[in-house]
Amino acid sequence: MESVRRQRFTDKVAIVTGGSRGIGRGIAVALAAEGATVVVNFVHAAADAEEVVALIEAGGGRASAFKADVGRRAEAEALVTTASKRYGRLDVLVNNAAICPFRELHEITDEIWEETLRTNLYGPFVTSQAAAPVMAAGGGGAIVHVSSVSSYLGSATQVHYCASKGGLNGMTAALAMALGPSNIRVNAVLPGGVPTDINREHWEGKPQQPPGLPINRAGAPADIAGAVCYLASDDAAWVTGVLLPVDGGVTIRP
Repeated sequence: MESVRRQRFTDKVAIVTGGSRGIGRGIAVALAAEGATVVVNFVHAAADAEEVVALIEAGGGRASAFKADVGRRAEAEALVTTASKRYGRLDVLVNNAAICPFRELHEITDEIWEETLRTNLYGPFVTSQAAAPVMAAGGGGAIVHVSSVSSYLGSATQVHYCASKGGLNGMTAALAMALGPSNIRVNAVLPGGVPTDINREHWEGKPQQPPGLPINRAGAPADIAGAVCYLASDDAAWVTGVLLPVDGGVTIRP
């Protein structure tokens, strides 16, 4: 018998920040494939965002693109307000937008440090803060942060990035505690070794995963999207405050 894909997000509305490319694109498409109406957030890549919307609509789904720098409060709030008013609700927020400028320690300027933490940590904070009352008014929801295994493993050229993702991990637990009474679950996925536009230049000419992993291949956006969909769905109704590595086993490698 041919398997039928479950529609875990029918009649639900999701925002995916940084949804125009890479992991965000994979998440947006996966949520839409399971029935969600998806708001694809972008900052610069308007054509890519519209391409994701067209792809979703070609598959029979509903989606729209919205430009907002979620590291700026007014724009994050406008994203949430516009999405919830347009579609009448908000059920899922995926905080995926991030930057990762690889720099040696002595090359990390105050501007690079501040921009990285503004986008990667402050952005998820203000967007979650804006989304929480909307979700609570609708009976609850799910927030999923996209963090990184670099927050555990460290990286000599990602001191600023690792700091931002470590902060995001801590905020995941705190938000889970703060929003649990409103029936809002908060979790994070921690990708490892997924080549995308954010890091492709860094990986050129290098192995994308250390040798000897249990699953010895590079990750793909679909790998991360599957975990996000689980955490955002009612299948994870009793799961909150979790940091879930999706990394081929890199975090268990000696």
